Amino acid sequence: MTHYRPRSLQASIIVLCLLVSVPAAGLAQRHRTGSSRQTAASASRAPKLVVVIVVDQFRYDYLERFGDLFGNRGFRRLMNDGALFTNANYSYVPTFTACGHAAIFTGSVPAQNGIVGNLWFDRESGKVRVMVSDDSVKLVTGKGPEGATGIASPRSLIGTTIGDQMRLATNLRAKVVAVSFKDRSAVLPGGQRPNGAFWFSESIGEFVSSDYYSMELPQWVREFNKATRPDKYFGSKWERALPAAAYARAQATNLAIQTTAIGNSFPHMVTGGEENPGAKFYNAFQLTPFASEYLEEFGKAAIENEQLGADPFTDLFSISFSSPDLTGHFYGPDSQEIVDTYVRLDRVVADLLDFIDKRVGLSNTIVAVTGDHGVAPVPEYAKALGFDAERLLPNTVTDAANQALTARFGEGKWVQAFVNDQLYLDQKLIAARKADPAEAERRAGEAALGTRGVVDFFTRTQIVEGRMANTPIARRVVNGFNRKRSGDVWVITKPFSFFVEGGLPTTHGSPYNYDTHVPVIFFGAGVRAGRYNAECTPSDIAPTLAALLGVEQPSNRVGRVLVEAIAEKGRAAAAR
Repeated sequence: MTHYRPRSLQASIIVLCLLVSVPAAGLAQRHRTGSSRQTAASASRAPKLVVVIVVDQFRYDYLERFGDLFGNRGFRRLMNDGALFTNANYSYVPTFTACGHAAIFTGSVPAQNGIVGNLWFDRESGKVRVMVSDDSVKLVTGKGPEGATGIASPRSLIGTTIGDQMRLATNLRAKVVAVSFKDRSAVLPGGQRPNGAFWFSESIGEFVSSDYYSMELPQWVREFNKATRPDKYFGSKWERALPAAAYARAQATNLAIQTTAIGNSFPHMVTGGEENPGAKFYNAFQLTPFASEYLEEFGKAAIENEQLGADPFTDLFSISFSSPDLTGHFYGPDSQEIVDTYVRLDRVVADLLDFIDKRVGLSNTIVAVTGDHGVAPVPEYAKALGFDAERLLPNTVTDAANQALTARFGEGKWVQAFVNDQLYLDQKLIAARKADPAEAERRAGEAALGTRGVVDFFTRTQIVEGRMANTPIARRVVNGFNRKRSGDVWVITKPFSFFVEGGLPTTHGSPYNYDTHVPVIFFGAGVRAGRYNAECTPSDIAPTLAALLGVEQPSNRVGRVLVEAIAEKGRAAAAR
């Protein structure tokens, strides 16, 4: 597998230096000569494999609410025999997928790693951009680089990941492979220099990559795409996996808004409304637990074909299950669909752990499990139960801010974008009118505060000058603010209310507990089992893995080492 197509002579020299120890035969073989006896002996005592399992939209309370429905070899095995942290909260906003995956693997926050959302407003181009999009790379399918550009790469990520540090510590001998259905959920865990990052293309129903990583897919990926297609699920029925009594904890029936191409009640027919497998089917397929089963099949193929954990140098495998996020968005955290999703995901995790145990040995493996964010209740359902909740329209805020700034400084389009609950003001227009930026931000914020559902705001000037209140929400705003990529006015809604366009039933992104609180679990080699209730954050995962492995911390890390979960031997090694 050829890495990183050189784009200049200087780039060619850099790539040649990076790849000097990697033979042309591909990912599955690595040259081991030249390492000292001390290095080899040290590596032989290390775990063979690190597995990081991320579940997209994994609220912590799912472990408690659905725990009695789990088997003994999935989440329950991890909770009982591992280190379970019950009070892990993201320490920033917005709580989105890209931000969560970056935080988990860098041990940092958006202020440092630059991943400020799934989307962001690029002031230079004047466009809203996908966070991991890269105009310099192309999609790579089984046919090689395709014409489509703007495909994903990690170039927007600032700093290193735990996988990068493992690679650096071994002169690139350690392997890092990341897989997911979403591009950002494979790209960001993979870090700057992985051996491969692969995600699912709903347009063609195959796993793909970009030419940032290689000019062609590995042979095993091409073979998997041909032999093991999601088409086998076409026409399947998604039925409840358990007797009806198990779902009494959920909504009895879904509301009209809780519907998709597979319907709003069981059994869900998985065709996407097509007569044969196509793009609509692949989109519908991603909403079902079958997608997690399919991703696990691909993950097992990656472990086997890349020979992860097969030599003395510790490898890292990241698998991010995206399907629960889509199910949660469209059916909500209180639906029977979510109950069933996690019951079935528990079985998928159990099978994956059994596979790793047979191939590598769980005693030779460190497993870390977490979620990238939570989710809010569906407002209509929360209101039906008597709670204050509502769906808010973004244009109410932008219109109010534009009107307020026009009244003070004259006619103009003062708001360029409203992204991640942030108003991006036209800084060039502010300068041209010789307006005070701090006043413009404050007036825009006050106008937003006067709209329905908004309870607070913070301005760029406040954040940059350090004039922020010492409150949990204010601290999360500071940690989520990147001077180059964030907006000028940060708007805070009341709990259970959020900005959304279209008919999406629910979402996430807020600083509230239902969005920030996720599980953190460590399991396996060097881990001290127990239930830990101290405050922590998923940003602590990468530092803890670095301590367990004895490698340098990721460059931008702000998280702490969860020493309470490290066995005594591991603590001594970490101290050295």
